[in-house]
Amino acid sequence: MPARTRALATAFALPLLLTGCVAGGGSDVEPLLGEDDCQANRDAGPITFLTSFGYAASVGILDVLAADELGYFDQLCLDVTLEPGSANTQLVSAGTAQFAGIGGASDVLVARDNGAELEAIAVYGNQGAIELLTMADGGIDAIGDFAGATIGYKEVIPPQFQAMLLDHGVDPDGIEWVSVGYDPSILPDGQVDALAAYKSNEPLVLRGAGDDIVEWDPDDYGVPSTFNAQVVNSAFAEEHPAAVADFLRASLHAYDWINASDANLDEALGWAEARSEAGYDVEVSRARWQREVELVEESLPEGWPIGWMDEAQWRPEAGILARFDLIRTEPDLRAAFDASFLESVTDAGAIVWPDEG
Repeated sequence: MPARTRALATAFALPLLLTGCVAGGGSDVEPLLGEDDCQANRDAGPITFLTSFGYAASVGILDVLAADELGYFDQLCLDVTLEPGSANTQLVSAGTAQFAGIGGASDVLVARDNGAELEAIAVYGNQGAIELLTMADGGIDAIGDFAGATIGYKEVIPPQFQAMLLDHGVDPDGIEWVSVGYDPSILPDGQVDALAAYKSNEPLVLRGAGDDIVEWDPDDYGVPSTFNAQVVNSAFAEEHPAAVADFLRASLHAYDWINASDANLDEALGWAEARSEAGYDVEVSRARWQREVELVEESLPEGWPIGWMDEAQWRPEAGILARFDLIRTEPDLRAAFDASFLESVTDAGAIVWPDEG
């Protein structure tokens, strides 16, 4: 959008529970922006970011939290509050929240197909975050062995699994799909033959418990996807493009800070633990963050900054959604995401941070 692009160029020239709201940083932080740019961000008003899963040590959550705690948002004159949330697309679409983290490109496309007024501004992972797990001695030695199996899934059956199976001769309708909770021990206990899992969670937990498992990654079977998208309310993005760009600038600057040292990661995990109302396993969370960073960095195309998006990246997921009738109309990919915000705050793949001197 030309008007938005011009505004960004100007700026560059210098889960549903709304509980546990925490604002980090301090009002006495010295702004790093010029007076006009600072005022433009202040004019955006209070900004709410909804996490997708509490204060999990996930990319797109922990880095936003760290940006808040480190005062990066304050330095860019942004008034940001983090809230745990699950109905993120509805709340962002309604303008109740301005930003949120959601699953990936597929989730953005489904939300927009359902009428949500939002768009993606960054996607962290250029590979899927989900996979199927089986026990090494469970009798599933080739993908054809999934025929007739009992597979546990969470909330919805990912179309990536259906595509992987169907493309390799297994009829998904012949699978017994069982909705399960988040305890992966049902796999070694024999309650299911296979388990839908997040690459940064269940495999680490099960192997940590001594279980010998096999991972079945849709990406390895020709079914690519993405993970961890940041979305923004479309009207807010149109009205306050510099604030959107600086939200990304602060978040990704914090991402770099976390990864600069083990001590920084430990400090960030401490902040997440302090904000969490339920128990927070720091060791599991550390492993989760490190694994997700690996997934992000090993799938990042050469020359791209973290979070970058293009149509080629999104097209396979759009195709899978259409194939399984999960969207009603062909999506307009150019409208589903806007990479100009990230483009305006990066140079040669790195985040540009204002001079603190």
